[in-house]
Amino acid sequence: MPPDVRADSAHTPTRGAASRFLAQATFGPTPEAIDAVVKQGYARWLDTQLAMPPSITHFDWLLSQKVNTEAFKGNGINAPLDATMWRAFISAPDAVRVRAAFALSEIFVVNVAAVTASWPLFGAASFMDLLTRHAFGTFRELIEAVSRSLSMASMLTFRGNRKEDAKTGRQPDENYAREVMQLFTIGLYQLNPDGTPKLVKGKPVDTYTNADVQGLAKVFTGWDLSGGEGDVEFHRRPMALDAAQHSPGEKRFLGTTIKAGTDGNTALKMAMDTLAAHPNVGPFIGRQMIQRLVTSNPSPAYVRRVSAVFDDDGKGVRGNLRAVFRAILLDAEARSPDLSSPTWGKVREPIVRFAAWARAFKATSTNGKWSMPDTSDNTIRLAQSPMRSPSVFNFFRPGYSPPGDKLERKGLVAPELQITDETSVAGYLNFVAIYVDRGWEDLQTAYADEVKLAGDTPALVDHIVTLLAGDAYSDKTAGRIAKAVAEIPADRAKDRVRAAVMLVVASPEYLVQK
Repeated sequence: MPPDVRADSAHTPTRGAASRFLAQATFGPTPEAIDAVVKQGYARWLDTQLAMPPSITHFDWLLSQKVNTEAFKGNGINAPLDATMWRAFISAPDAVRVRAAFALSEIFVVNVAAVTASWPLFGAASFMDLLTRHAFGTFRELIEAVSRSLSMASMLTFRGNRKEDAKTGRQPDENYAREVMQLFTIGLYQLNPDGTPKLVKGKPVDTYTNADVQGLAKVFTGWDLSGGEGDVEFHRRPMALDAAQHSPGEKRFLGTTIKAGTDGNTALKMAMDTLAAHPNVGPFIGRQMIQRLVTSNPSPAYVRRVSAVFDDDGKGVRGNLRAVFRAILLDAEARSPDLSSPTWGKVREPIVRFAAWARAFKATSTNGKWSMPDTSDNTIRLAQSPMRSPSVFNFFRPGYSPPGDKLERKGLVAPELQITDETSVAGYLNFVAIYVDRGWEDLQTAYADEVKLAGDTPALVDHIVTLLAGDAYSDKTAGRIAKAVAEIPADRAKDRVRAAVMLVVASPEYLVQK
């Protein structure tokens, strides 16, 4: 495998290769995007996307729908949040930024149900907007923005965190201090630049101790919402410091000492500097982003190349996330993999599957409302819904392997299989059968391009396969589907299309993204 980071080959990408690239870079190919990648090449198309500013925010879209009212002030009334998430996944022009933000949301996890303030749907929307805004900035800026987010402070219980009190024995809440290290920056064990653990006497080395957690927890005291809850705008503001509740004492963690009496804003910045500069961040975050976008089991060499770009983007900037995403998507291992390798690829997570269907077949909201339900139900829907992860550990863990499975025995991981079982498999097929047949509420497609091909079932299936699976699909399976679809009378063109789509999206060769 070529060692260089970029693999924008001299030859023009095929339509199948372009589709596979778009499945990694976005929520799924569209016919127009495939044409653009073929014409421009991977790097040029990607650079155009990376240069695009964020499109309309979730927060502003919710305001446009006039849901900043008393009726939506409590939790449990969050349907408009689902609508704006799917709206962006399916239709936003800055498709790479939106996909990157969703990938980040599976590392920096907030559940709308955990937002302890009025209008929680605006809190969740503002957090996704934060990730979208910082997706191509620096990691240092991102981690401070996350750490001053009211939504994250609600999720990890440090909103209103108070300083220690010797009289009562009260100690600062340690939840965020622990998770900002374990999940958001450095992980549990010291890593080599290629993501493999550093070993001492054959055992991994911890990155932090309980004393580090206790010292860092003092940094996150005194932070709470800025201003009152008179209207939804407070969700956009970073938290403010209540100096009276901030721990005034010395704070020691990860080799850093913050002197007693240091003001809380300065202490926070020093903590963020320490975390962002840690050598683990590049391989720890880089490997997870590769997993979210490209493959579950990247080689150490792939991780090392991405980690090197995190450490220095070529211009002396550390943590340039735009450069990191570019490196992930243009790496030779991503663009020229062995598609027959049993260790390459990843299970397509359910959210991505539904968005990919809608994008491929030009489904759109007929009334601008983008009505979508909570899709968490694993019996009749997707077993996954945006901004509704059951815990801060995401829907699935990056190191998950099915217990006792041969994947585990071979040292391989398959994170998405953590939400895959007999029930969710049947539930997905039930949901697919509904939306492929008749869309979902106001989200509809006419299958106009596909109906034109329905008289030639091999051509129809080839078109659908190219849109959904790219060049990572066998001719044998496509031929079998075409033969089955041809059994439907030719005068039932739309039924042929629906059957072909259903069979492709239900097939293992689609469900495992190569």
